[in-house]
Amino acid sequence: MPINNKWYDELGEAWWDPNGILALIHELNPTRLAYFCGVLGDMQGMRLLEVGCGGGLMAEEYARRGACVTGVDMSLPSVQVARRHAHAGGLHIEYVGAAAEHLPFADEAFDAVATADTLEHVADAEGLVREAARVLKPGGKFVYDTVNRTFKARLLVVWLAQNILGVAPRDAHDYRRLIKPPELHAMMTRHHIGNVETHGLSLKKGALTASLGYCLRRRVGGFELGDDMSFTYTGYGVKGGPTFQI
Repeated sequence: MPINNKWYDELGEAWWDPNGILALIHELNPTRLAYFCGVLGDMQGMRLLEVGCGGGLMAEEYARRGACVTGVDMSLPSVQVARRHAHAGGLHIEYVGAAAEHLPFADEAFDAVATADTLEHVADAEGLVREAARVLKPGGKFVYDTVNRTFKARLLVVWLAQNILGVAPRDAHDYRRLIKPPELHAMMTRHHIGNVETHGLSLKKGALTASLGYCLRRRVGGFELGDDMSFTYTGYGVKGGPTFQI
């Protein structure tokens, strides 16, 4: 089943509405942003590429921390939203419309590559990893999060979020394209990025309580890092670094 990525083209300014259709993303971002930024450390002057930048929510946070940010996304309308919002906020971010599997950048052009909510949406996840490795400098960090291919993720992301709650269109995710952590780590290894660590990224509250909260207030009660990778997971690797697989 093809994934429907076209709905991102239709979001417009809804990208920046914390109470709108992307309320769940706004609620998730602080947790994964804290992890990503903790891994990347001092970002002043860092050349950072965000693959799958959407409307610019994460890119702007990196820029505020001093990074020289480039954001890339195949959704041209989303890139336009990101440009407008950054300009209105006085932030200088370079946004480029391009596919993650074919990045229009030189080899070893970036100190770090970040990707969130993207690996599960592209046609070729390994192509994304290959391109990330190509544009990453030796010793640079690749930080990621994505959805695990488990029954729990299928229940929460595909059945509940899409089919019942309408958080996204019914064809926004294809269960068969979700990636298990060892599969992602193997892709990274093949392209000379050694995985350093991986953590679970899970709901603070149970699925039933979180679903009720979303129905009533568009809030699920927050997310947290931990050992449970049965839903989504996050981590990082280093180009040319040692490989530590779970």
